[in-house]
Amino acid sequence: MNLFGTKKKPPEPAAGPPPPAAPQQDGTKAAMAKVNETLENITKREDHVQRKIDLEMQNAMKFKKAGKQREAIQALKKKKMFDTQLETLAKTKMTLENQKLQMEAMNMNAEVLSAQKMAADAMQSQVKKMGGVDKVEELMDEIEDAGVSANEIQEAMGRTIDLPGVEGDDDELLAELDGMMDDELAGELTKVDLGAAGIGAADMPSAPISLPAAGTGKVMTDEEKELAELEAAMASG
Repeated sequence: MNLFGTKKKPPEPAAGPPPPAAPQQDGTKAAMAKVNETLENITKREDHVQRKIDLEMQNAMKFKKAGKQREAIQALKKKKMFDTQLETLAKTKMTLENQKLQMEAMNMNAEVLSAQKMAADAMQSQVKKMGGVDKVEELMDEIEDAGVSANEIQEAMGRTIDLPGVEGDDDELLAELDGMMDDELAGELTKVDLGAAGIGAADMPSAPISLPAAGTGKVMTDEEKELAELEAAMASG
């Protein structure tokens, strides 16, 4: 007897982790394996039945030659029975072959569907990363606006700017330039300064300079006459 009350029960051991669930076998793969096994067995059975048919046919011919009419008929009946069995096996085999093709098609469809789902999920993820269709359209609008602004800036940078103080009509500017050129030409023609040119006696040629013969028709200018007279005087002196 416990003087201090009811005796405490010992603590129950902690439950361990649950056993791992048995892996589920793929039903389609199992069915495919079973169909292939059955088809192989049917093929073996067909070979066996065909050998029976051949044997009964040989017996019927042997009994017929031996004049055993009843035995020959029995052999033909067995052959017919085996023929019926062979036809049944062929039909069963055809049904299984059809089911096998259908399962293979379903496997392919499932694989394609899985790939399409993965591709769709990846595409949706990319769309979310890009912010959706609205965000992409907004970005494209910004790119288009930036291109328009860049073209406008390029056109503005290439615009001709009128400078202060140089405004005027083009014809007036050309007329002014023609006048300046005429003035410069006139100044060159009227400027004759022999002293400034530094012409001395030592610079003149020693040989007499022949004056142009009469009747040549060449008319000398005043400056040319003066220069020729000066050269002749220096040569004779």
